[in-house]
Amino acid sequence: MNFMLNRMNSFAIVIIVAMAGSCKSSKNTTADSKADGKPATLTESKTPLPENNYRVIVSFISIGGGTDSEAYAKLKDYISRKDEVGVAISKEEIRWGREGEVDVCFKLKEMDSSDADAFVNGLKKTFEGNNLVQITENTPALHQSRPALQGE
Repeated sequence: MNFMLNRMNSFAIVIIVAMAGSCKSSKNTTADSKADGKPATLTESKTPLPENNYRVIVSFISIGGGTDSEAYAKLKDYISRKDEVGVAISKEEIRWGREGEVDVCFKLKEMDSSDADAFVNGLKKTFEGNNLVQITENTPALHQSRPALQGE
């Protein structure tokens, strides 16, 4: 009996050591730098964007309590202020969640690149610190539309 317990303990130790050794990360944790010495960011486009990419996507997410309706109102206000200046901004909305989650997608083809960058930076400042709003740049649509249920 003692022999079996010792053998099981030895086997358990070998398994634990093997699992601990396999947890090492192979990622390089140093940041890449651009030629000007500044660190590269994830949102920078290194190649021309494909036609199906959006310049910026504003995602209103939920963590079990619904989306932030005040933040969505802020986005509508931000867009309407740009419309007042004479820039009609086109957008697509993709509703994808059960609690009102939605992606508002902008290609920003009606703007030159510096105006588009200013628009995106303004969005980031508007929603800074709001964990229910995520801003993603230079990517295809993140979600597919949720089909409408019969009761909706």
